[in-house]
Amino acid sequence: MTAFIDDRRWRAALVLAGLSALSGVLLVGVSAWFLGAVALAGLGPAAYAFSFHHPAAIVRLLALLRTGTKYGERIAGHAAALRDQTRHRGRLFRRMAGAEESRAAGWQLARADRLQSFLDEVEAVDFARLRVVMPVLAITGAGLLVAVLTAFTVPLALPTILGQGALLLFAAERLCAEADIRARKAEAGRREAGERLGQQLSGLVSLEGGGERTLRLGETARISRAAESAAAAGRARLGAADALLSALGPLAAALVLVLSQIGGMRGEALLPAVLAAFSWLALGELIAPLARASFARRSARRAGEALSVWVDDDEEVSPAGPAEIAVSGLPLRDPQGHALGSSVTFAARPGHPVALLGPSGCGKTTLLKRLAGWLPWQEGPHPLGSAANARAASHLSLHDAAVLDATVRDNLFSAASGEELWRALEAAELAERIREAGGLDARITQDMLSLGEARRLVLARACLSAAPLILLDEPGEHLRIDQAERILRRLLERLSDRTILLVTHERRLAALAATTVHTATTRGERER
Repeated sequence: MTAFIDDRRWRAALVLAGLSALSGVLLVGVSAWFLGAVALAGLGPAAYAFSFHHPAAIVRLLALLRTGTKYGERIAGHAAALRDQTRHRGRLFRRMAGAEESRAAGWQLARADRLQSFLDEVEAVDFARLRVVMPVLAITGAGLLVAVLTAFTVPLALPTILGQGALLLFAAERLCAEADIRARKAEAGRREAGERLGQQLSGLVSLEGGGERTLRLGETARISRAAESAAAAGRARLGAADALLSALGPLAAALVLVLSQIGGMRGEALLPAVLAAFSWLALGELIAPLARASFARRSARRAGEALSVWVDDDEEVSPAGPAEIAVSGLPLRDPQGHALGSSVTFAARPGHPVALLGPSGCGKTTLLKRLAGWLPWQEGPHPLGSAANARAASHLSLHDAAVLDATVRDNLFSAASGEELWRALEAAELAERIREAGGLDARITQDMLSLGEARRLVLARACLSAAPLILLDEPGEHLRIDQAERILRRLLERLSDRTILLVTHERRLAALAATTVHTATTRGERER
């Protein structure tokens, strides 16, 4: 509620939503009153003195007001929601990137299954005000107006209507709760089925014998069908909740008209009751979406709880200055923290790049992630003081880093000028390809680039980084060795004032560094 008071965009959207609800209710009520008055006037001499112009003008005014405020509310509400979304998502993605779970799992944005789930949760939180709070406030204002109108015209009907409304809201809320339970069950089932299917497809050959493949795939299909059944059951309950709330309008309208007849209202005396009855009928159409709002509120709360796991407690971060790293007898580990039987000793400082040379699987990339603060540092104090300091001071250029579905400019992760961006792309030998694609503001995706082009884009990011510590993971991956040498040589020249640590299995690339450290676990590997 505070956001609607403090933010002028939300205030404007709320005012327009309230006016739209009120004008919609009054449009139906006044139209019914007008038709009733015309019918009564046509029955006698009053028809000659009856003026159609003023009531008709009011009806047209209400129709225009409802249309205008509805469109205005959509524009203002979505503008406010998108502004909140931009601030919230930027902050949340930054916190997510540094969260312990992200680093420990080595999660990349390229993991489409987890990314889609995450984005769904973010969307549920982002639009909670637009889909839940604002409709409830607008409908509450319109409901109060209709209740006051009923209290002045057919007061006996009001207690019964309020009782009916409470019962219908209670029943609809129970149905929404059941729909939410089934939606959660469906979501969990889909996730489990997707994970199982991925595991089974990656191991089909080993499951061929003894019909085990058919058995396991059948179990996965059963889980998927159960998830879809739960989703369908949830939608059915949500539809039933909509129907229950929609019934309030006709029930209230009928009650007002019946009680007005029982009370002896006839002729012109009946017109105020008609106005109240049809106002309830219009309000019933507005109330029906409250079931969806209740379901959205539950989804937003659940999504907020799910997103909270991505947020670490704030850590104190020291200002990032020149970075120097010196380690002695540091054991190499796998991503789970288990020692691999080998250790390294090196000292990296600005202008003195160090290359770690060794085969795949010996712990080189994991070492970079530990130095960058992505994975726990198990050997006492971190060389940069703390994991938070490491994340603030380092740029980790992973060989499998993702290309976002965004513009080239956004994918370079830099606020540098266009000239600087083009220079970085030139250094990475990617400028011509980007010009062909449409320039810095052209939209690209992971699938649009070859593996080599994606690798060069990631190296261009490193060129543009302002971090004092640059960590390069297999800079020659997916590149011809001569091209990789040219790009890496330019990169080392451009970043000669930084501390650079690179890992590679190519001797020619390692030779470009000032110091080469072997990470092989056996003497034979070291000699090769």
